[in-house]
Amino acid sequence: MNALHTTLDRKLLPAGAMLFSAGEPGEAAYLIVGGRLEVFLERPEGDIILAHRGPGEIVGEMAILDRRPRSASVRALEDSALVAVTEQQLAHRIAETDPILCMCLGVVLERYRETVALLERMQGAAPPPAATRPPAIDSGFAAALSTLVLEREIRAGVADRQFEMHFQPIVRLASRRLAGFEALMRWRHPQRGLVPPLEFIPVAEASGLIADLTRFALTEVGRVMPEVMLAALHNPSGIEGPPFISVNVSGHDLAAASFPQMIADLVAQTGIAPSCLKIEVTESLLMRDPERAAAALTECRAAGLGVAIDDFGTGYSSLSYLSTLPVTTLKIDRAFVRTLLADRTSRRIVQTVLRLADELEIPVVAEGIEHVEEADMLTDMGCAFGQGYLFGKPAPLDTTITLTKSWDTVVLPRRALAS
Repeated sequence: MNALHTTLDRKLLPAGAMLFSAGEPGEAAYLIVGGRLEVFLERPEGDIILAHRGPGEIVGEMAILDRRPRSASVRALEDSALVAVTEQQLAHRIAETDPILCMCLGVVLERYRETVALLERMQGAAPPPAATRPPAIDSGFAAALSTLVLEREIRAGVADRQFEMHFQPIVRLASRRLAGFEALMRWRHPQRGLVPPLEFIPVAEASGLIADLTRFALTEVGRVMPEVMLAALHNPSGIEGPPFISVNVSGHDLAAASFPQMIADLVAQTGIAPSCLKIEVTESLLMRDPERAAAALTECRAAGLGVAIDDFGTGYSSLSYLSTLPVTTLKIDRAFVRTLLADRTSRRIVQTVLRLADELEIPVVAEGIEHVEEADMLTDMGCAFGQGYLFGKPAPLDTTITLTKSWDTVVLPRRALAS
């Protein structure tokens, strides 16, 4: 835990000092890292002690949850170390919470405040304070503190330009010519090194920081697109037309009213051809708010951008939105490709998706291709595009430019090698 503490600003409260008083506005809650605090009601005839709190617990959360004045006062019983949780950090998370759960939370808070008011009327007839927990940090507290650390570091990383885009090739399977790239975000942390997206994207989404990351990704793709296009001109035999770049966006991005305008501004400022940019969103995220997602993607499509649905086949309503969303590309999840050679069911699922896409005239990208045999089978099944380690891992811009200039169709279908 000590390593976590050093990356957050801690509030040091000496013994006897007040943290806050009843009636004050609630600007933050506090995670207790060390020391002991006392929650009480101030009275001329003597304070009413409500509770004691120690390491691994939180105080002051009510006022920022229901945005009402502090219901009680808190002071330090001994020298204490605290970590602040601001209203801003909680607001986005609460907004994303199930409405029934929010309602229950509101009822609990209201009843607690009623209990405090009752204690005031009872003039000090309060129950004895609850026993303080042993000074140990439980897993829930550790997870909360770790999330706060990561959220703070993401904010700093955005400001310090620690994030960068890597690019993974997407090829035309029939010819093995380079068709485009998927832009994937990486975080080059000054202490941790290259942090994988699975570690920071969920925290960015939960905190609302994902909008900043998406804005950076789109801006960066707009900046590098001319370099990629220029590199492609040096290798006309290895490139399948003007290369495109796919950029991942989240459900939070699509829900934001400003998202389509951000896309329009990007296209206008960079001068890139809209047809060379694809917005990529996972199927599961679409299902969170399909109507709003459809509206945002329709505006992007109207601006000339492509719309790719990632992880197709893993959601629960795959067919229902294909008639309503302006989809230009489907991406088959790597889970089906991984078992393609050995599992007949996977082959049937992939074949079904390909037939459906063919009927709808939507090209398909198969993800996660690692072996020539997989690429050959997908080619024979009529899959248009392929992506995976067989053709290249995600790489920084300089490596991507070199690859584009030198791309050669060396990974040929087995039948071509035999001829």
